[in-house]
Amino acid sequence: MITMSRQLEELGYRKYECESCGNTFWSIRERRTCGDAPCDEYDFIGNPATSRSYDLYEIQDEFIEFFAERGHEPIRRYPVLAKRWRDDVFLVGASIYNFQPWVTSGLVKPPANPLVVAQPSIRLNDVDNVGRTGRHLTCFTMGGHHAFNSEDNTVYWEEETIKYCHEFLTHIGIDPSEITFIESWWQGGGNEGPCYEVCVSGVELATLVFIQYRTLPDGGREEIPLKIVDTGYGLERFAWISQGTPTAYDACFGPVIEKLIELTGVGVNEEILAENARVAGMMDIETYADLRELRKRVADKLGISATELERAAAPMESIYAIADHTRCLAFMLADGVIPSNVKEGYLARLIIRRTLRLMKELGMRESLKDIMNIQVEFLEGHYPEIREHHEHILSIIDLEEHRYAKTVTRGRRIVEKTIKYLRKDNKSEMPLEILIKLYDSHGIPPETIKEIAEESGFSVKIPDNFYTLVAEMNEAETETPEEDLHLDYPQTELLFYEQPDGLEFEASVLGVYEDGVILDRTLFYPEGGGQPSDTGYIESEGCRIRIKHAEKIGNVVLHRTDDEICLKQGETVGGRIDSDRRLQLTRNHTATHLIVAAARRVLGDHIWQAGAQKGVKSSRIDLSHYRRITQEELDEIERLANEHVMRNIPLDVRWMDRDIAEKRYGFILYQGGVVPGSMIRVVEIPGVDVQACAGTHVKRTGDIGLIMINRTERIQDGVERIEFSAGASAIELMQKNRDILRESADVFKVTPSQLPRTSERFFTEWKALRNEVSRLKEEMASLKILEVRDRVEDLNGLRVIIDTVEADMDEMKNMALELTESADAVILANSEGQIVGAASDDAVKRGLRINEVIASAARVLGGGGGGKPHLAQGAGKGKDKIHEALEEARSSLESFGG
Repeated sequence: MITMSRQLEELGYRKYECESCGNTFWSIRERRTCGDAPCDEYDFIGNPATSRSYDLYEIQDEFIEFFAERGHEPIRRYPVLAKRWRDDVFLVGASIYNFQPWVTSGLVKPPANPLVVAQPSIRLNDVDNVGRTGRHLTCFTMGGHHAFNSEDNTVYWEEETIKYCHEFLTHIGIDPSEITFIESWWQGGGNEGPCYEVCVSGVELATLVFIQYRTLPDGGREEIPLKIVDTGYGLERFAWISQGTPTAYDACFGPVIEKLIELTGVGVNEEILAENARVAGMMDIETYADLRELRKRVADKLGISATELERAAAPMESIYAIADHTRCLAFMLADGVIPSNVKEGYLARLIIRRTLRLMKELGMRESLKDIMNIQVEFLEGHYPEIREHHEHILSIIDLEEHRYAKTVTRGRRIVEKTIKYLRKDNKSEMPLEILIKLYDSHGIPPETIKEIAEESGFSVKIPDNFYTLVAEMNEAETETPEEDLHLDYPQTELLFYEQPDGLEFEASVLGVYEDGVILDRTLFYPEGGGQPSDTGYIESEGCRIRIKHAEKIGNVVLHRTDDEICLKQGETVGGRIDSDRRLQLTRNHTATHLIVAAARRVLGDHIWQAGAQKGVKSSRIDLSHYRRITQEELDEIERLANEHVMRNIPLDVRWMDRDIAEKRYGFILYQGGVVPGSMIRVVEIPGVDVQACAGTHVKRTGDIGLIMINRTERIQDGVERIEFSAGASAIELMQKNRDILRESADVFKVTPSQLPRTSERFFTEWKALRNEVSRLKEEMASLKILEVRDRVEDLNGLRVIIDTVEADMDEMKNMALELTESADAVILANSEGQIVGAASDDAVKRGLRINEVIASAARVLGGGGGGKPHLAQGAGKGKDKIHEALEEARSSLESFGG
């Protein structure tokens, strides 16, 4: 599988086979095992593997400097939110994710070649192991040096990569005889290739991958034009082995952990923690699904009871996990992830709520916002972008903590209802799929579900890898297979870019497909990027068809029509687009860019477009945001957008190489969505906004005219929709609103400026009158009760009241309930065909079901009824049969009494 052995042999390594796992590995000294857990235990704890101690940021600097001295250009880290530049995964899981798919496919040049980066990466596939094994992290720093080799530019390949790795390890003082290179295969993010896993003293420190293939949807692979050196050095693990601390957490978040210990008062037994890390580091929770079994194995190794181990390890494991999770959240939130119930927002919320649960188990009184502040203050000295988003991070955390509290409160009713249904199905234990669904759909933590269930004697078993299972279900975009439609015609020439003001054109008919015409060139804009297509006409001598829709299939534009297609292949035709429609869509499209830019100014740079639809009369833009937009914020967004219009800024629209555009503008280019291709069309409103966009735009912002925001709504958790109008439609809306205001003022015989105060006065008076009416109704009801109470009759030992009253349904229900203090059953009806029944507690205990009595009586009225055994209501259209309905109720009660 791997043949690059010459360099290893030159460095003094020899090939061996691990007696434990069977893997092939290379080592300078003769050895029987491969050097990775579980074949080898950690032997660096208390015995550092390097010549000096490094903290995380020192080893990060050392790594960057080492490779910079060897010709690698250092680049800035990418956001952990991979959806900024790719649409197949949510979060960055390795440094190679930065360059997929555009660089790895050969479409785009890398930002440097070779390069080195220290990339924060997030993987939640081991979230349940975090804190327990000593080495697992949700967020880790991957040191990567990369080289992109093409046919005309070979940078370096296997030999240099192996040599660099060996030199770096020895450079920081690692004994070469402790290093092993294990042969393996790597796959991730859409690429794969052979690799070496590099281990020292029982822990894997780096992976050297030689990417040569693209992973196909069916699991196969195909060669790619580039041969890519993709290395991943786990810098947290380097800091760990250099310090020899019990866990990687102690080595990397020491100051944060110290404060957490101080806040919780958790006692620390370093001897037990160190031995626990050595043994637990060899076991993944996935291998031993039951934590009790894992605890037992570790306890046996330590020579203590499982109870002692639990008491010593569990609180510190929670502290470690809290330190890790808050670090992960700091990067997520600073880089633009908005917690929600979908996609990357779901993963952020999962980490937030797991952290809150761990804090509860530790009995912490501090808020998560307080703990998050400790972590942010620790990180912001090394990451300016986290410092810039300090308040933003804390605001989101504070809001999420309050939402979590509401979820837990609301969750009790949902869990109790679920258990009721499961018991009806003769189940005594909650199935895993139900447990996951309650968390996935309602956000109820499994631990909360277990607590509620145990109160009613129902069993709930939580898998130790529960959060891992849930994270894996939501870690990547679900691919929807697209219909593979291909039109075998030459590429359509798009004239609307060259002639943005053009309305008429000539073209040749290339063919007909279904209800569509294919031309060699067109002015019709095909639907895309949230902008509807143009409409208009295509005509030739003796033939004219109306084009209702244009769409782009591959590189071919299909002009669809409802008319009979009378055009012939090869003939020259004339086309004309609807000018008013095009103008309004164009204005709305540029207005969309201005509103997004204004929203980022007002709400923060976490704002990102989550969808858009331009229209003729109105358009909408969906924005990622963690709370509702206030009216004051909306007014300011509208004001800023119109300010940009009044400045009459000329737009700069041009085609650029993707890599050059990204270097100049960053990923803000993809605000409107990731666009394909090595060349992208960049639409810049200088000093305001820049996006990669294929839509039609005005020449200057002043051409838009008035922008008016109509309304905003929350369309889903974490997404706010702004609906707006621009140009002539905005003026129409403004005039319509003015007419409504004037008509409303005329109703009150006041001027529009007096309307708010007048409306408030009338509303206050109306509330006072409503309260007075309610008070009078209560008094009348009391009088009616006094009048009816004396009409108790005995039906075979059952004291009942049956009567008609002048009251509405609610009044009758209140009266009936109060009258059950004097009677066993009460039946009241009114002249509107409504009937109400109530039964005393004693009568219900004796078996009376007043809902059945009312249902029977309501059928006489030609309607229906229902409710509970002690209170029910019914109604029907047969108002003239009220007395018959009451007699039916009397008969039912008499039968019960008998």
